[in-house]
Amino acid sequence: MSQEFVILISAAPVKAQVHLTAIRFIEQLVKQQVAIRSIFFYQDAVQVANRFCCPPSDEPQLVEKWHSISHNNQLELQTCVAASYRRGIIDTHQAEELSLEIDNLHPSFKMTGLGQLAAAMSDSKVKLIHFK
Repeated sequence: MSQEFVILISAAPVKAQVHLTAIRFIEQLVKQQVAIRSIFFYQDAVQVANRFCCPPSDEPQLVEKWHSISHNNQLELQTCVAASYRRGIIDTHQAEELSLEIDNLHPSFKMTGLGQLAAAMSDSKVKLIHFK
């Protein structure tokens, strides 16, 4: 039985080391051809998906790193919809519903519910790794 992983990140992007550690862990899984079922951002971690955040150039560019790992490995980056809305991260659908002219969800991320996370963990061969 092969191992599969669900990656849960709940640390705010200001805790860049947590995100960088998660990225390195995922890169090692990919290198070893281990399946990753889900990369899910929860609580303050959803702030990394705000496309209007511009960290100084001497700090880690987390959005670029997450985009790269997602794009290069066909991995979906999921943000909790409730946590995102609570922190002012708005997708196109919510922006239209609220008659806002613009959304701020980075295009590399997709909003999903906690049900998606639960479904990804529904198999006994799946291991949850939480970065907080």
